[in-house]
This record gives sequence, C-alpha cells and structure tokens, in this order.
Amino acid sequence: MNSLWPLKASGDGQADGKQKAPDADTDVVDTDIADTGVEDIGPNPGVPPRPSLQRSQMPAAPQEPPPAVPSAPAAPNAPGSDPSQPQDSLSLAQLRRIVAEFPRSEPIAYDYVYSDMGPIQEEIDEWFMYNFWQWVRLNAANRAFHSAWGRGFGQDLGWDDVDGEPRRNFVRGALGAVQSSDRDTRGEGIGTLVYLVLGRWTETVRAATVPSVADGKARSAATEAQLAAMKAGVKLLSDCGGIPVIWEAMRNAFEPFWADEVQQNLQFMAEELIHLMTIMYMALQETLDDPDGMASVRSELLALNPSLVHFMLHATARLRWDEACVLPQTQVFLLFWKSILLVFGGSKEIATTKAATREQNDIKEKGTITASPLDYHVFRQEITSKYPSYVPPLPAIPLDAEQTSILPQLPNHPIRNTGNGILPGPPGQSGGASILHQPVHIATPAPSPPPSPAAGGKGGKKQNYQTNQNFPFMYPPLDASSNSAGGKGGAGLQDLLVGRKWEGSDVPASILEAGELFSRRVKMTRATRQLWDERERFLKFERGWDGADEDIIDELDLSSLTLEEKEELGLLKSAPEEKAKKADPEIDYGPREVDQRTRERLKAVEDFYSEALPHLQSLVIVLLKAIVAIASNLAAPQANGQQQPGPAGQNNGRQNGGLGAQGRAPDANGVNGAAKADAASPSDNDVDEARSREIAAKAVTGILVLLLKWLKLSHVLKFEYLTQLLLDSNYLPLVLKLFALHDVQQVVESKTDRIENSFFYFCGSRAGAIPNTGVPNPAATEFEDMSGGDDDDDSVPPPIKRRRSPTGPAGGGEQSSSEPGPATAPPAPSAPPTRPEVDEMGYPVNPLPSEPITDFSRRNFFSLINYLRIMQKICKHKAHRNLLLVHYKSSNILRKSLKVPQQELRLYTLKLFKNQVPWCGRKWRQSNMRVITAIYLHCRPELRDEWLAGSDVDAEVEEALPLEQALRSITHWFNMRRYPDKMGAEVRVAMREEQDFFVRELDKMDLNWAEVEGDDSSVRLEWGE
Repeated sequence: MNSLWPLKASGDGQADGKQKAPDADTDVVDTDIADTGVEDIGPNPGVPPRPSLQRSQMPAAPQEPPPAVPSAPAAPNAPGSDPSQPQDSLSLAQLRRIVAEFPRSEPIAYDYVYSDMGPIQEEIDEWFMYNFWQWVRLNAANRAFHSAWGRGFGQDLGWDDVDGEPRRNFVRGALGAVQSSDRDTRGEGIGTLVYLVLGRWTETVRAATVPSVADGKARSAATEAQLAAMKAGVKLLSDCGGIPVIWEAMRNAFEPFWADEVQQNLQFMAEELIHLMTIMYMALQETLDDPDGMASVRSELLALNPSLVHFMLHATARLRWDEACVLPQTQVFLLFWKSILLVFGGSKEIATTKAATREQNDIKEKGTITASPLDYHVFRQEITSKYPSYVPPLPAIPLDAEQTSILPQLPNHPIRNTGNGILPGPPGQSGGASILHQPVHIATPAPSPPPSPAAGGKGGKKQNYQTNQNFPFMYPPLDASSNSAGGKGGAGLQDLLVGRKWEGSDVPASILEAGELFSRRVKMTRATRQLWDERERFLKFERGWDGADEDIIDELDLSSLTLEEKEELGLLKSAPEEKAKKADPEIDYGPREVDQRTRERLKAVEDFYSEALPHLQSLVIVLLKAIVAIASNLAAPQANGQQQPGPAGQNNGRQNGGLGAQGRAPDANGVNGAAKADAASPSDNDVDEARSREIAAKAVTGILVLLLKWLKLSHVLKFEYLTQLLLDSNYLPLVLKLFALHDVQQVVESKTDRIENSFFYFCGSRAGAIPNTGVPNPAATEFEDMSGGDDDDDSVPPPIKRRRSPTGPAGGGEQSSSEPGPATAPPAPSAPPTRPEVDEMGYPVNPLPSEPITDFSRRNFFSLINYLRIMQKICKHKAHRNLLLVHYKSSNILRKSLKVPQQELRLYTLKLFKNQVPWCGRKWRQSNMRVITAIYLHCRPELRDEWLAGSDVDAEVEEALPLEQALRSITHWFNMRRYPDKMGAEVRVAMREEQDFFVRELDKMDLNWAEVEGDDSSVRLEWGE
C-alpha cells in the first residue's frame, strides 16, 4: 500500500527552514481565513508544515479568483472586515455619509414663524369685516368726532393745534356723553371715541406715507402716523379714566341681547355694541403690542370688575342659545382671545411660569433625554426580576410593584402582563415581577431545549430559539461570602479546580450603570406630581380614610358645649384658619417661592376655572360650532361648479389682495390674475363670509390652545377635564373631516384678504391719500359701478353689482402688453406655478424658491397648526383616544400635512403619527417606513421610548377604556372636592352618601335591617352561622 504522503514534501519543507508559498497550479486546502493583506511571516516554528495532498488524478485547471466584493470607501484594514463575504449591513463610513445627507433643518419655503399674534396692522384689519355697513358706521363716527370738536373748539383749530389739557377735557366730555341715557347723545360720544382710538384717519393719513399698493407687494395699507395716533388715543382714553366707563357701557349693551323678550331697535343696539367692542379691542391690542409702553393701560384693564376673561367667557358661552345670530360672533371670539392673552399671557409668559414652577432644576427642559417616573418604575421591575440581588435606586414616587399607571388601580381588572418586550410573559405571572416571587418556580433557570427542525429543512419559529427573559440569573458569580450564603455545594470542588474567584459585584457593571443613568434622568414633572397627590387623596377618600369630618362638625349642634370643651375636643377653629380656608383656594405655586407676577397669573387661572366650570361645556360647543360651519361649507356642493373662496377656494397665482396692472383686483378664481367667466368668480359677499370663517377659526383655535396650556400649568386635572369635553364634543372626527375636505397646500396659498377692501385702505381713501377706485362708497346705490369710470371695456355688462371686483371679459379681451403670445392662447393654466412640496422625510420634491414665499395666508397657517396641536394634546399618552384616531383612519388624512414645508405643521403631524404607530399593524409599518424615519429624526425621544416595538399591544387595548374611565372618575372627584358650589346639589348629596365606607360595605352584604330587628335567626343564616 502506497503512502499518501510523498517523501519529498517533508524534505523540501525542511531544506531552507521556511514554508514555500504554493504555486498557482497547486491545490491548497481552504482554511476559510481571509487575506488581510498582512505580509507573510511564515508559520509558527513549533508547528511542522502540513504536507500537500497528492491526487490520483490530473490536477484541475486553475480557477479565476472570485471578484472582490465592492465595499464602502473605508480603511482597507478595518478591524473585523471580511471582503470575502458580502456585506449585509452598513459600514461606519456609509452610516456617516447617510447621516450627513439628512437635512439639518427644515427647508424654508414660507416666510412664516409661528407666534401668538401677527403684526398689529394685520390684527386690526381682521377686526373689520368686508361689509358695506361697516364703512357706513365708520363714516358716522368720523362725522360725530368733527361735530363734537367743532362745537368745542370751532373749525379753525385742529387736534394738533391744542395741547394736552384741552384734549383731556374733550375726551372727558365724550365719556360723559357715553354715560348719558339719551340715545343720540350716547351714540355721538361713542362715535367720537371710536374715531379717536382708530387713529383719526382723515388727519393722520397722508399720501406720502401710504405704502405702495399698486404693485401688489404690500400686505397692509397702514401708515406709521395712524398707528402712532391709535396708540396715543388709547393712552389718552386711559389717562382720562375711560377704560372702566367703556367697559361698563359694553356690559350694559350686551344685556338687551340676553333678555328673554325681544327688544326693540336691536339694529341701533347692535351698532352701539360693535363700536364699544371696537374701543375695547383697540385697548387690548395696543397693550399686547407694547406691554411696557402701555403699562398704565394694562393695569386698568386687569383691574376691571368683573374680569375681562370672566365676562367674555359668559358672553361666548351664551352664544350657544343665540339661534338668530344677532351678536357679532367673530368679534366676540376675537375679544375673548385677546382677553386671555392679556390676563393670562402668551407663549412667553407660559414658558416663564413653567420654569418658575418646575419641580426639578437639575434637568434642563430641552436637550436632555429624560424618562418619567412610571418608565423608571417599569425599568426597575424588569431589572430586579432578572437580577434579584440588585437593588436599584429608589423611584421618585412609591408605586406598587404591579402598578403600570399612576391612575388609581382599576377594580376587578387584572394587571396587564407586559412580558419582556419580545415574548409575552407566562400566564399567571405579573409583568415586571421576578419569578422568585411566584409560589412555584423552576430551580434551574435554563429553558427547555428547542425542538428539532422539521424534516423538510424548515426551522422552527424564531421565538423558540430565544432565551426566555422572564427567568432571572439565579446563580451569581462566586465570591468570598458564598459559603455563608448557603454553601457552594457541588460548586466547591469546581472552585478548587479552577483556582480563581470572582472579586467583582454580583451584578454586571452595565446593569449598575444603566440603573444609575436611568435614575438620574428621571424627570418629575409638575403634572405627574399633581396627579400622584390627587390619586393618594382619591384612594384615601374611597377607602374611608379621609372623610368629611369638617363638614360633619359644621352640621353638629355645638351650642351646648362650652369654649373649654370645644378646645378639648379639637372642635374649635381659629378665625385666621377659617378665613384662609374660605378665601384662599388650593393654588399650587410649585416647590419654590415664585415672584408676584407668576402668583397673579396662577391666581387668575384658578379664578377663571372656578368661574368657568359650569359653563365650560357650553363654551366648547360654541367654539366647535365655528369649526362645524367651516366643514359644512366645504362639504356643501356649489352651484355651477363654483368653489367657495378661502379654505376650499382656488389657488391665487399672484397677490390675491393686490391690484392688477390697471388698478384692478385680481380675480380669485383665475391663475396669475387671469379672468374667467363672471358666473365663476366669487362675489364680495362670498369672500367676506369665507374670510369671517377663517378669522373665527383663528380666534377659536387660539382660545383652545391657550386654555389647554394654562389649565395644564395650573393643575393637570383641569386640563384633563377640558380635553374630555373636547373629546365628547367630537373634536377628533370634526377636525379630521376638515383636513379630509381641505387641500392643505391649497389652503395655505389661498387668500381671502383684499387690500382694497381693508380698513386701512378705507382710511387712506377717505383721507384722499389713495384713489377711490375699488373703495366702497356708502352713498352708492346697489348696482352702481365702483370702478370710477376708468374701465372702458365695452364687453363688460353695464350693471356691475356694488363691491364686486372688476374683471375682464370671459372670452379673452384686452391683453397686457407684458404678456407675450397671441391673445387666443390660454395664459396661465398651461403652466401653473409649482408649489413648494417635500416628501415624508423632508426632502424637497419640487425645487424650492430662491427666496421664502411671502404671498400666502398666515391666518390659515396659524389655524392649521393649532388644529393639530389641540389634537395632540387630547391624544398624548391616551391609548383609548389614539385607538380612535386609528379607527378614523387618520393616518391617510394627516399624510397631506407632511407635504407642506413648514416646521411646526410637520412636527405636530409626526407627533400624531407617533401616537398611532403602536396600534398599527406590520403591513402599515412596512409601507410607512419613511414616516417612521421622519419621526426618529424630528420628534424628541424619551429614555424608554417603545412606540415602535410595544410590549403587549393586546393588553394595552384591553386596558385603554378602563384607564379612560379611571381618569374621568378622578377628574370628576377632583371637581367635586375643590368646587362643590359649582356642581349640582344632587351630585353633592350623592357624593356625601358614598363617602361613608362602612355603609357601602354593609350595602354590599344585602342585609335586611327590618328582619334583623325582628328575628336574629335570619342574620345568622346570612352570616353562615
């Protein structure tokens, strides 16, 4: 038998002491070791080289080496790289390149920054509607001022010709006329003050100071001189003590509209009311625009009795019963909104108050990833279940081991089994609890071996090959104290054989580090602490520990007891304590001392909630009616295919409110000002109605956002009560319907403002600074042409309805010299301007403009963002409400908002998507991975963020409705405990009856007390004796 190893092989290997490299035609055993490019230094001297294998056949032809796998431009000798195998993951260089390509900031397409209010000239313009009688009233106010001034100073002297004291005397005379019982005298005095606070336009507006409105670039026709005169007029009115006088007159003007019987001369009363509301609105707006310069006016407005927000709350809530719509609802909404901004404050004041009442100062508000105390509690339970010897830092709130919510534990409802996030926990075991705490457990934590693969080669399920995380690490490493802890047993011999001991901790260092990091990042918020305190009070009340002892004492007849006996029994209350209890409500000022202004704001919010509690439901209904009106108008079919302007209107190609080349206003339904048929162009009445709805939506959403923020800052359960009212009033389906009917991009670009119909344009035209073209003439007839005779086109029908914007012929008439091409060619529809649009990730789909767009509707931007903010506040951390969003298929509706390149609009849309992801299926996630990636990039994460890989969705769905009911229960109890006078008498009686714990327990036994008194045997039978 021949040997398989040739004799020459070993000799060659020892001839020069080195192992030769194999030739190209020599077979080499594949060792599965990749060529790392390191220089060959030869084998280990102690290991003989392996001889080559001699084949019994001819050697095969040499094969070409496989092509190298393309790799990322990384270091060729990177550790762990294996070019012989294809890469199935990203390299570090690829990952860095992808991260570098992510947009660092949102592309700026629109020149819009979200704020509480717009510029003062825009806010004043929005107070006035495009109504013919609006200009009639302003002209009457102008005549009233000059009539009163002429009687006092004659026609030779003007306002600027006299000093301060005559002006004050004139204003005091007008204020005296406002308090007169004569209707004509009162009307003249009110009109005089209206003209004064509106800037005396016939004297202050000059042609040289009016912005150029012919080119269509100006957003307002306001002048600096008129704005300064407005501010001076409001300050002069305040110096003369006119703010309380106007406030009392306005409150009296509301009374006839609230009477049970229909009053006479309601038209005159309505005109008087709108003038008084205009004066108050100007005072509020000027104070909000310059709070430091108008400090005296602000002090007088805050000192009004009743408070601004209290009275406007009642005025707004009573609109629920105003079926005839006699009152100006839009103006009421605006006045209520600005009252909240003045009394409570806006975003800046909210941030200041939030920082002053913060629970912790060591954790920054933004920029640090934090976790809630409930998240740390769940993390703590999971770690202790796997490492029983580990004692993590104590939590901020002492939750029970099986508690998964800060809300009171649900009666007759099992605790959900969260498992470990991958596999559901075993039946009968509570989530997060260690198996050592169970009555029976397995001694060895190793799970059973997985089943063998099937015969066909298909492996078992993936979860069968994973370690069961519910089993703890029962046997920590050995140390010096192992014998004293029960003995090593059979491990003692192993310890002697190994000869080394573990000197470290029983718990891995990574677990210790995770516990310390998690405990340091726990953020105890003001809302969490308030909810925990109310939970403790609620549990004490429910168990009979905290009864109404004080109420019982008040009901007892203590007249027979002496003063000493009352003191011995502790029934005597000191006068300061009794006075403080009645005067000072439970206002939470935070853990530290706050400044006086913050205390005043929190006190104002507390007083407002106490006053508004019986009327909050009516307030929510009235506010949502304005949104219903918008949705109903969008859903209504339009005659002749005409679309309403505004939210559902056509896109205006250029400045919608600007003038054309010949002083014309561009048509609302044309593109780039191209005129269409007159039947398809909206009338001024339609434009005015659409604009009024937009302004009302802006005020309504502003009111709701401010109330939600301030109520949450005051107490979290006040905030929860308002969100419950919004949810019960179908806010979610209503807003989703609104977004479904909207084209969000079209809404942003649609403008219903007409600068030629604005208030400041009217002032300039009446002062002679702007030509009267297109300005309504109060003396004009219904069908008088308002173009001023400068339109000589014979194809236009002679009777043009009053206040309609002049349009060109429908069939292509005169063409501007600047437009090239034949007159028969369609101008703009062939090449409409492209809208700025981005995808889900924020990448531009269309080329963005070189400069931010300034011609869009800022009012609609504000409303759309507020719609989403309110929806987010309602649904955040509420499983039941997020399930409603999934049920309404809101993801398909809200996806359109991601296309608009605006930071706040996209951010709150992504937050709403993040709320719904845990309840969406795998197919939805696979088809919306770009949305999920955008959520990771733009939404601030939490330390324990499981929104993409939830623990136990089925258990959370099961607990969603009970948790919602528990939240409503503790909210109702909170209102009953703190504001019993504002709740119904029957509710207080029922609460007092339920307060006796022992009575409730005896009622559960169904004892018949009549039989107890007659025969004791029945009692023995019932008790089992």
